[in-house]
Amino acid sequence: MKNRGFWKLLFAALILMVLSGLVSSAVKSNGGRVLVREVKINTRGSTFAGLIYVPKDAVTQDETGNYTNKRPAVILSHGYLNSNAMQDPDAVELARRGFVVFSMDMYAHGNSEMANNREEPTGTVTGAIDAYNYMLTIPYVDHTRIGFAGHSMGGMNTGNAIAIEAGFYTLADTLLIMLHDELGSPVSARDVADQNPDSVADRLGPFEQGVYKARKAEIVNSYSKKPFAEVFLGSGPGFAFLSDAHEVDVAGVKVWRDLQANVGVVLGVYEENPWLMFDSRPDGINASARIRETSMAKRLFGTGNETVKTGVWYGLNLSSGNTQAGSAELGSLYEEDYQNRQIRQAAANRAARAIIQPRETHMMNHFSRPTVSFVVEFFTTVMNYNNGELAQGANPIPAKKNIWLLKEYANGVSLAGMFLFIYALGMLLLQAPFFKTLQKTPPSPGLSKKDPLFWIMAVLFVIIPAVTYIPFFLLGGSPATSAGAKGPIPYSFITSEEMTTRVACWAVLNGIIAFLLVGLRHVLKDRKSGITFKDRFGLAIGIKNFGKALLLALCVFASAQLLTAFSNYFFNYSDMRMWVIALRQMNQSHLIAWACYLVFFFVFYFANSVVINSSRMRDMSDSKNMAVLAVMNGLGIFLFLVFNYLYMIIKGNLVYNDFGTDQFLAVAIVFPMVVVLPMAAVYGRKFYNRTGSVYLGSLINTMIFTWAIVGNTSFHYSLVF
Repeated sequence: MKNRGFWKLLFAALILMVLSGLVSSAVKSNGGRVLVREVKINTRGSTFAGLIYVPKDAVTQDETGNYTNKRPAVILSHGYLNSNAMQDPDAVELARRGFVVFSMDMYAHGNSEMANNREEPTGTVTGAIDAYNYMLTIPYVDHTRIGFAGHSMGGMNTGNAIAIEAGFYTLADTLLIMLHDELGSPVSARDVADQNPDSVADRLGPFEQGVYKARKAEIVNSYSKKPFAEVFLGSGPGFAFLSDAHEVDVAGVKVWRDLQANVGVVLGVYEENPWLMFDSRPDGINASARIRETSMAKRLFGTGNETVKTGVWYGLNLSSGNTQAGSAELGSLYEEDYQNRQIRQAAANRAARAIIQPRETHMMNHFSRPTVSFVVEFFTTVMNYNNGELAQGANPIPAKKNIWLLKEYANGVSLAGMFLFIYALGMLLLQAPFFKTLQKTPPSPGLSKKDPLFWIMAVLFVIIPAVTYIPFFLLGGSPATSAGAKGPIPYSFITSEEMTTRVACWAVLNGIIAFLLVGLRHVLKDRKSGITFKDRFGLAIGIKNFGKALLLALCVFASAQLLTAFSNYFFNYSDMRMWVIALRQMNQSHLIAWACYLVFFFVFYFANSVVINSSRMRDMSDSKNMAVLAVMNGLGIFLFLVFNYLYMIIKGNLVYNDFGTDQFLAVAIVFPMVVVLPMAAVYGRKFYNRTGSVYLGSLINTMIFTWAIVGNTSFHYSLVF
């Protein structure tokens, strides 16, 4: 392709990104009817960040400046390896139905910094309480209707936060405790069962009754502002351990109490770690399809010995003793009978429950119509809101009528445009006079497709990355990790992200293995041709040209970063992503971490480029050869995933669970490689064909794909100087 073709490709990529950004922005803002703004709060010695979605008509004020259209609100929390962008589908659909939505970045994730651990139980709520307190400051939010929804670790932090803030005591319990502790009134088991604190107060003297009335008003007001609802997405009370129902003490009387909030659950049939989400192992259950049979699920839904049903509204009944009272089935989840008095009463009592189990995995919750529809239906029902008060005859948008997919596909097109832009810009920069010395014709291909040694090596290059993935991944763990098996590498300024360190460990060791294998092939076969090792593997480059290659790669990376900043600024914080593959704008901490990890991933991409470009064949076209090698590059990891999920479909759980260990995170983080590795092969070959060297492609691959992993996970070590 000549310069003119690269210019056309560059402009096409930019047009793709602009058009897809406009579509994404229009969906996120509901055609301009929703304001999308970034929020940064100075808390706990750090910055806490997120996006807030505000329907414009929620900020309507009267002539005295009072807000006349206060809205219910939902706080969204992403999972462990993500940022708030992963909750865009839920945010879009709730906001277009009139909810105020705050999509938070957990501390040490996204644009939020690490919190001061001495001030907050970060391993328990990771910012959810701070998000809730922030919502209480917003005057156009109805503070009596604030809910949470969190995916995976986000379900842990929001579930624990609602357990801390909403607790397990009813309003009557709270008043009875006040009567007992502050006013010295005796409280009997009958009083607790009757839930009538006023009758207990009637036994007090006139002065104490006056105190009771004043304190009651304070308590009622405070209680009304407790979080109202929680949705666990690919999560549950096993992970949010503080939220499990249990026996409590009410003024000296032991009674059973459930979490005082409405609760919904989405847990896929192919959820990879049910043992964590619903503490299934004591019940001998290791498959998500059977999660509704667990003791914890039965406690959450109050079904006694009965298996919990999906797609059904349950209403919990208040227990009068220290054993749980049975719940009642109230109707179908999607019957959309918003006047159902039993459901309305259960929701008002913070006692409504519902669960669905779509046929999806943990991470498919991010890209799922059933999941988003459930979130909408749940909050619409329990908060009695969908573009108006439903009890007053509002015209709701049906829960299953979604537009978020359009935004996700637009972001995917933008990601594809970014990949095209990186290639076209790199090629155009090569034509600049300063970089022209990098151009060199590569040597003629020396291999044949009939060479058995090549195919033997090809099989090894497919098998080895897959077979070594788990063992090498585990080597990268920290001795202090709480997110997986422990390993020998401590958190430090250089190794600040646990999952990135684990993948880097696998990458470095596989890079070394790959380089040794191509060296062995050279000794056994290639050196007989008379071509030197350096020439065969494209290693010949001077220090000056290496510096130029490094500078060119930096220019490409910096330009890509500027494009993400442009997209964030002009397109309502839209980034370039498709499902779990994302190139998001990095902040200072991410850029520092990115620079620290570059050397590790360069080992891998350098060796990978050597493998790809030393495998050219004289009797196979370059495009066909590149396609074969691109497939081969990602095939091992693809087969690794296929094996794991076929095993899950057959057995109901990942293979590692049968050996008493959980490697869910190791499996979860590998999905982007199915795309990244073939892309790296294409970049590596394209730039090699222009330079006769593996360095430029290796450097671009290292910078771009290290960005992809560093920018989308969490910090475990402070990078603040």
